Amino acid sequence: MKYLGRVYLTLNLLAFASIGLGALFNPESFAAAIGFSFTSPIAVPEFLATYAGFMLAIAVLLLIALAMRPHRRAAYASLSISYIGFAAGRLFGMFSSGSFDERNLLFFALEVIMVIWGLYCYRESRWLPLQHGH
Repeated sequence: MKYLGRVYLTLNLLAFASIGLGALFNPESFAAAIGFSFTSPIAVPEFLATYAGFMLAIAVLLLIALAMRPHRRAAYASLSISYIGFAAGRLFGMFSSGSFDERNLLFFALEVIMVIWGLYCYRESRWLPLQHGH
């Protein structure tokens, strides 16, 4: 349990960095893998802003949180809120489009797990001294 928070932050760092780098270096393939297609030249910068720039920025913030313990609690809260947003948006999208496929359900379940894990880390970080490992 001692390292659960660091594992959570590290896994998220790797996930967000992977998404960001994948989108940055191969946007067409990355977009196709998630069902997007670029039908206009202005779509590419918009896609890169979100899937490359923003995801890499989150990864950098998580790296800072891992390096500086006082920032970890804010990182747990931010990730939990972000995953709530992802899950709510996905659920709304599944209901509005009727796309209850395996991929969407798997990602929804993963998002719910990440919310619970993040909130647990947030709650536990209140009670532990900074040198404890969170």
